[in-house]
Amino acid sequence: MVDMWEVLEPAVARVWPRVPDSLSEAERERLEAEVLVALRALESARGGVPSAGTEGADGADPVEEAAQAVAAAFEAYPPLGDLLVAAFDALVEGQERFGPDAPPPSWGTALRSLLVPVLYATDRAPAGGSGTSAAYGGDRGQLSYGEALVNVPDDHRIGTVEKPRWWRLRFRTNPARDTQLGDVSPLTAAGFAERAHGHHLPGDGETPRSALVFVHGYNVSFADAAVRAAQIAYDLNFTGLPMLYSWPSKASVTDYAADGNAARRAVPYFQEFLRHVLTDTGVDELHVVAHSMGNRVVVDALADLDTTALPEGAGRLGQVVFTAPDVDAEVFRQLVPRIVNQARGCTLYVSANDRALAASRLLAEHPRAGQAGPGVVVAPGLDTVDVSELDTGLTGHSYPGDHRSVLSDLYGLLRHGHRPSQRYGLARVPHPDGAYWAFQP
Repeated sequence: MVDMWEVLEPAVARVWPRVPDSLSEAERERLEAEVLVALRALESARGGVPSAGTEGADGADPVEEAAQAVAAAFEAYPPLGDLLVAAFDALVEGQERFGPDAPPPSWGTALRSLLVPVLYATDRAPAGGSGTSAAYGGDRGQLSYGEALVNVPDDHRIGTVEKPRWWRLRFRTNPARDTQLGDVSPLTAAGFAERAHGHHLPGDGETPRSALVFVHGYNVSFADAAVRAAQIAYDLNFTGLPMLYSWPSKASVTDYAADGNAARRAVPYFQEFLRHVLTDTGVDELHVVAHSMGNRVVVDALADLDTTALPEGAGRLGQVVFTAPDVDAEVFRQLVPRIVNQARGCTLYVSANDRALAASRLLAEHPRAGQAGPGVVVAPGLDTVDVSELDTGLTGHSYPGDHRSVLSDLYGLLRHGHRPSQRYGLARVPHPDGAYWAFQP
């Protein structure tokens, strides 16, 4: 039996190119939000509930309900509603024509994705090559700004929730599911601030206008950093502005020392970026997530910059998150007291199974702040979370963006401001310097 709802999303994909010419920007934003939620609901219902002869508790077929919600969204704009019906009928006819065999991809393959804009700052030099991945290389430059568009496959992991209004809904026929960097557009500092203002949700007096800046670690290219920033925003369904600070890593495993020097050099540029975001973009609250060697940039910058002394009306730091920091543990202990009073909260993620930090410790001959165990860093105003009981992969170093439990913990922290005692799966562990928190096996 043909599942006619299987072709509804490809029908939407066929009509979608007509949307910008038919609607105003505000109408398009409303339609995108409604269609995305309805398609996610349809995908969920079709995956778990057969569409034939199965009814929900209230007697309604959840698949048909979701499909009708998709249709209703288009019917609110008559030309698009008629176009959707025509595209749907044509695809159903084509599907039936092929009988039990799968129709060719041109009949129905359409993968849903979201185009996530990431505002960035970098002290990399422009690469001068062609293609988006060659926008910036590993050479040092001056501070510059821009916007990178990242295509993130919408794989339904975050449920039937509405997207931020500035994320664009797209459809593609390319079967590749990888997140990909799209256009990279350099901006002036003023243009960066203007773009940030343009993306903001209207303030309601209660919900702060927020941004989340990701600072990558060692051996990371600009393209990979932009993709990771967008992926974290997607996984957290972050409704504020995704941002990236990218310092000039060589993106080579053999250039550890060069990357360390580049991270140190980036500190004043990152401080300038922070001042600009907090004073010129209209952001009320800026969250910072740093990974690995990127923590050197963040720790040194914030220890030498009092963001609470910025002019009246400036934004403030929200949650500052140090994940797997490749920072000398003793230095981290010395500097973190200068940071904790600037932010709404500070969190340190550590692991005893981080092989990358174990190698760094051998090179530096001193423990790293991201290592768990007897020397784990515990300090007033800092919530330390030990992820050692989680399966964090071969190197045990990329868990902040790869492990579902850590992402869920970050969701509770960044989206809701929950303390460790309010987040699932964490247990309090006594320590001579106070206490820390650990995931349970």
